[in-house]
Amino acid sequence: MLALPGMLLAMAACGSPSGSSDTESPSGEAGGTETATATTPAELAGAAEGWNVLLLSVDTLRADRLNAYGYGERTTSPALDELFAGGVRFQQASAPRSITWPSLASVLTGLYPSGHGVFENGYELPEDLPTLPLRLDAAGYQTAAFLSNMCRAGHRGWDALRCSQGRDGRTLQWALEWSDTLDREQPFFLWVHYFGAHSPYYNGGDLAARELDPDYQGDLIPKKWRLDRVMEEKEELDAADRRHLDAIYDAAVIGSDGLSGRLLAGLRERGLLERTLVVFLSDHGEDLYQHNGYLYHACSVYQSSLHVPLGFVAPGLIPADSAVSQPVELTDVAPTILDLLGLPPIEEAHGLSLRPYLERPQRGGAGKPAYTEYGDTRIHTVLSGDWKLVVNPDKLTPFCFGGGPADLYPIEALELYNLAEDPFEQENLSTQHPARVAELQTLIRQRFAGLAQRTERQDIPEELKEELRSLGYVAN
Repeated sequence: MLALPGMLLAMAACGSPSGSSDTESPSGEAGGTETATATTPAELAGAAEGWNVLLLSVDTLRADRLNAYGYGERTTSPALDELFAGGVRFQQASAPRSITWPSLASVLTGLYPSGHGVFENGYELPEDLPTLPLRLDAAGYQTAAFLSNMCRAGHRGWDALRCSQGRDGRTLQWALEWSDTLDREQPFFLWVHYFGAHSPYYNGGDLAARELDPDYQGDLIPKKWRLDRVMEEKEELDAADRRHLDAIYDAAVIGSDGLSGRLLAGLRERGLLERTLVVFLSDHGEDLYQHNGYLYHACSVYQSSLHVPLGFVAPGLIPADSAVSQPVELTDVAPTILDLLGLPPIEEAHGLSLRPYLERPQRGGAGKPAYTEYGDTRIHTVLSGDWKLVVNPDKLTPFCFGGGPADLYPIEALELYNLAEDPFEQENLSTQHPARVAELQTLIRQRFAGLAQRTERQDIPEELKEELRSLGYVAN
């Protein structure tokens, strides 16, 4: 196996937030003038030493369907909105790829999928790979992971690890039961991952038909066979169908928000959130018919599936009710947690600590670009400021739906979008702005040039394939 990659570029080349001074922004431009409050320390390096850590992740949760991120169609996320109000919310966080296992492995390692080797669902984390749970376990933390997905990924560093195969209520129960066994003299690291708003959106129950869109006369329902048929037959959904699809998804978001609130309330009742760093995120979003008539996420290279919520909350340490507008990446999560705890970094990590943003959320500048990969292909995306580039030099058409049409999800060789004017990426501007395309292509080449990679293909056992099928992964 190849050696793990070191830092790719110098801090200045990346526009690193951790390379910024008090008078400069992450990109080296003049920053804001805000100062720490009386209850918020100016410097957060090691400020959470000895604190607990709660990592709460929700599968398939689009950032733009949370009220804290501006969603106004209906109330979907009161519990998460309350959580975000207690800390710093990152407005433009990007997943490294729009599927669960690669994305969450990047959260645990600070590496892009090509660096940690989990570039498909069903792949295991390599045994010699440094991870966040291993770091915290070595530092004396009580560690536990209760997961509804990504069950058999070769997890290490956990004192307790249980997986419910999509049963979020059971995942919640296990997490709270484990919290009752804690030694209160020793810090804990708890990771809870819900299946969340993943298709077929059963966390919403019948809420869409009963309350959110009761007048709908069509036949869309939150059942996998029915949702699959939309793509298998390339169905044309009319405005009423699309409205109901949104209601079905929103119902699942509402259900997942409720489960998140129950976990937070249970830990709060037990007095376990007072000195706890809470990190909330999603692994990816969902296309929901916005591109190529596709409902799911695995094939997507668009913000509908790559833009994720990300927030950090630490009472008395991190400023409350704050937002950061610059692009960041899920690879930044592990470096940030270790930085705040004052623990040694994962030196090979591609991500960078977001601590300067947590210290002064309104600091200026463009920040660093955010990148994605696409399995072992040469498809990449980069988001820099308002501009997004998709590159597909081999003109591959991904196979993303078993039994469906082979040409379901075409991706052009070059796709350029101005997200400020076209947030849903409907107008490809690549031929109109060749200089911008060249600039963003250069960023991608520089970012990934010379990266040591772990791209060995792994054989997925039949038993695990069956588990993945039971979660709907044949179709998405």
